[in-house]
Amino acid sequence: MFVQMLSDNVDMGACHVRVGGWPGGHRRLTSVCFFLLFLALAFQPAFGVVSAPPLLGLASSSARQSVLNAAESYLGVPYRFGGSTKSGIDCSGLVYVSYLQATGIKIPRTVDTLARWSLVIPVGELEPGDLVFFDLQAKGGASSAQAPTSVSQAASFLSKADHVGIYIGDGFFIHAASSGPHTGVIQSSFNDSEWKQRLLFAGRALPTSTLSGFAFDWGASVSFAQLETLEGGPLAFVRGLSGWGEVSFPLSKNFSAGLRAGADWDRYLGVVRVPVELDIGQISGFSVFAGPALTLGSPDMDGRLYSPGDFFIATGGLRWSPLFFSSGAQRFGTYFELRYDYYVPAEGQTEAPQTDLRSCLNFSIGIRLRTVKY
Repeated sequence: MFVQMLSDNVDMGACHVRVGGWPGGHRRLTSVCFFLLFLALAFQPAFGVVSAPPLLGLASSSARQSVLNAAESYLGVPYRFGGSTKSGIDCSGLVYVSYLQATGIKIPRTVDTLARWSLVIPVGELEPGDLVFFDLQAKGGASSAQAPTSVSQAASFLSKADHVGIYIGDGFFIHAASSGPHTGVIQSSFNDSEWKQRLLFAGRALPTSTLSGFAFDWGASVSFAQLETLEGGPLAFVRGLSGWGEVSFPLSKNFSAGLRAGADWDRYLGVVRVPVELDIGQISGFSVFAGPALTLGSPDMDGRLYSPGDFFIATGGLRWSPLFFSSGAQRFGTYFELRYDYYVPAEGQTEAPQTDLRSCLNFSIGIRLRTVKY
């Protein structure tokens, strides 16, 4: 779902922004907007999540077998904290050298950074070459693992990881063990209760297919009218309704390109608008968008007539997505958006720059539901 809050009486630049003497409605809405903005900034470090395999576009899915071959070449090597050679190696060192030999890419070196770097996936979707993370401090008989179909990306949960291995398949993984009946680089099984109860989550670094990282977003919105109407009745502030869907593909770890289509009903202008936008930028962060739009109806605001501008560049703007919460393949996020819809005043009317600006410029705050293909 998506809630969009639009401010139509924004005066910018030469339009003289009003600072003093605002009605109470102005002050209340401004305070709410600033509160939500700072709240988003405060929570961003804790809830920002990886939305695609970090090596997507840098290495192919065929590199998975190369990772396994490299890791298996270290079988029998003794454990040594901080080591990354065949004279001694630790758990994260094994992951590091295996991926380096298979892809030529240097990845994070410690368990903590690997946990935050990889795309966290449900344990039930493990593929050979994926990473498995453990909490060796977990008490016997009290597993802290996620269910096979669920996943948590909260920073407090990821920080529990203190051991990592590489999944081989059929419930087995290869890792460098520092204690127990067998130490050094060995193969172990999830069927072993000692490992099963300490399994935390799985992580993905390499794509599984050409579709890995594809995402689908859905949303719906209610748009708000000019600030003065906040002093009116309970529905006076509702400007219109909209719904949209988007398909996107990540170009790198936190950068994607997508195509969004939707339908917007604008009660104040008396039109239905169908935009199709190209959206390019950060998955969690800033992105820009622009595209054509079909306008059904004759735009009219406060008796002032408009016509749609250029069809091919009919809308555009800047979008900021600071927050993502994760549950399985689902991402629930928030964003802020500054949008300009191109409308042209009909000829023969007196100049009204503030009304023209209100008809075109929108600021919105929204939420969206995102489904990612691992």
